[in-house]
Amino acid sequence: TTKKLYKFEDIFKISTIALHFNGSHPHASRNLRLFRIIYEHSVTFFCFVSLMYSIIFHDVKNELYTEVIKNGVMAIVCVTVTFKFRILLKNRHDIQKLIDSINHDYDLAKKLSEEEQLIVSKYANMGVIVCKCWLAAALATGLMFPIKAFILMAYKYSKDEWELVQMFDLHWPLINEIKNNLFIFTFIFVNCFSFDAFSVSMYIGFDPLGPIFLLHACGQLDLICNRLKKLFSERTTADAKEKLKLINLKLIEIYRYVKRIQDIFVVLYEFNMKTTTFLIPFSTFQFVQSLRGKDISLEFGFFTVCAIFHFYMPCFYGSKLVDMSEKLHQSIYDCGWEMERNMEIRKTILFMQTRTTVPLVIKTIFYSISLDAFGEMARQAYGIYNIISAAWG
Repeated sequence: TTKKLYKFEDIFKISTIALHFNGSHPHASRNLRLFRIIYEHSVTFFCFVSLMYSIIFHDVKNELYTEVIKNGVMAIVCVTVTFKFRILLKNRHDIQKLIDSINHDYDLAKKLSEEEQLIVSKYANMGVIVCKCWLAAALATGLMFPIKAFILMAYKYSKDEWELVQMFDLHWPLINEIKNNLFIFTFIFVNCFSFDAFSVSMYIGFDPLGPIFLLHACGQLDLICNRLKKLFSERTTADAKEKLKLINLKLIEIYRYVKRIQDIFVVLYEFNMKTTTFLIPFSTFQFVQSLRGKDISLEFGFFTVCAIFHFYMPCFYGSKLVDMSEKLHQSIYDCGWEMERNMEIRKTILFMQTRTTVPLVIKTIFYSISLDAFGEMARQAYGIYNIISAAWG
């Protein structure tokens, strides 16, 4: 199946709507953006301070290490979504240029052959699937926290043990004794729910962007591979020269496009790798402990899946970009240049072969974003899980 090519905003509606919701979209209204920045970051800061206070002055003090890990997971989420929002604001012009580049390629695709349109549509469809995966994972995880609180309140009410239940089990100075007062409870619950909604929108809106951009680059490389197959078929030397020139110009454009992706995401993916290394074992440990205590924390089960998605998807599509680069390198060699006597064409082919020897890859500060990097992260996460299980399990 194919998706008719319109604009980025029309095809990737899920991500676009989420970015507009939290005010991080490059075209978000300035007035609304300012209000959202103040409100969203105020509730995030409130939750972060509450979590850290609970960890330091209650959980550690009372040796409740399972609670330390649970609240630590949410504190990491606070830092992560704030960092992602900052990346979006700081690089909004570069992100808009990437979107404009995609829209330009979609406009050009309307004039291509049906075969080439299918190639572009295939990679656009893959991007839509990424958006849907993040929508399902983030919504399921985010909704579990308030739903669990409401279900527990309803259950206690049915047992004539009415009690207000917060989304997060937190402790505060001064108001801790009166936190179950209806006004205080509502204030805290609304703040926690606002943070929850903001976090969900950041994961739905921001996290698909990297894979979408990488998939588009893969699609454009696939188009070049397809054109190279037909470079010398039923064409004069002049036609081959012109077609080769256009291929080279497109290749330069793709390299610039990937360089821009690299500049935007280099620090973020390094940060993601480090945080995911802790999020996976922490959330898994919390889920396993809840099973042992017969108090199933489904929210942390879903959270573990989200944490895996968080780094696996960029790594998977980063590896796909490497594979497509290697396919391009092979396609240049297999294009039939050995039958062409024109020296200018041969020199151009040699130049392209040399340039594509090193595949396109997105790098963090220390690693290349690929499945190898995901494997390294998984090994470290497994080691951390074993340590905390041995210490507190």
